[in-house]
Amino acid sequence: MRLSLFPLFLLLLPLAEIAGFVVVGREIGALATVGLVILSSVAGSLLLRHQGFGVMTRVRAEMDAGHDPSRQLAHGAM
Repeated sequence: MRLSLFPLFLLLLPLAEIAGFVVVGREIGALATVGLVILSSVAGSLLLRHQGFGVMTRVRAEMDAGHDPSRQLAHGAM
């Protein structure tokens, strides 16, 4: 019987992330660590928003040209 490593990976990934937060928190301090987490969250949100608007612009251009926008949608999903 072959044991899948995916469930183990799903358990270990959050533990590794927490361990990383602890290590960084000890080096630069808890407040700075929380600040970095918030800053990276805001940056990620802005990046997702920018990419989403770009995909919608390309989809709209494909539809206006009378083409199938499925390729642009698939590209945006990746």
